[in-house]
Amino acid sequence: MSVKMVKMRRPFWNATGFRTGIAVFFFSIILCGQPLHAGPIVDNKNGAVSDKGTGLMWQMGDSFLELGKGVNWYEALEYVEGKNAANFAGHNDWRIPTLDELNALWDSALPTRNKDDEAIGLPKGFEAGGSYWLWTSNERGLDNAWYFGLGQKENYFNLKDLSDLDQGVKMVRTQ
Repeated sequence: MSVKMVKMRRPFWNATGFRTGIAVFFFSIILCGQPLHAGPIVDNKNGAVSDKGTGLMWQMGDSFLELGKGVNWYEALEYVEGKNAANFAGHNDWRIPTLDELNALWDSALPTRNKDDEAIGLPKGFEAGGSYWLWTSNERGLDNAWYFGLGQKENYFNLKDLSDLDQGVKMVRTQ
């Protein structure tokens, strides 16, 4: 079980029924299941690392490191399919991570650097030199999908058929 802080903004109404401002409420949501934070990262010596806090196994590198270019969301799906067909790291159940999984993995104090030598907040054990932006499995309507900015923990969406920011994919699987 873990606790996640959520900030909710809602209108504040005075006694006469007029809106007088915005009140910000903080509350905790108790979530059962996997922890929402990364634990110790263990190198599996096969191109993958295991997160002992969440029970997830991650690709050590990413598609940008392997292909030398960004991919759009559809190409990210094809990349994962190809890795599953090749039984990457001894498994064929790899997938694109969710936005929550990438958010939980990120920490500004962590040392890994991207292709442009910028700090990207991934734990030690992940391969340096990859993409700054990673696609997620979270879709936004039919034409858009969310991607995650590793530098500042940024959540954005883009058209699925664009790879204008050198987006990559870092595969994940449940152990």
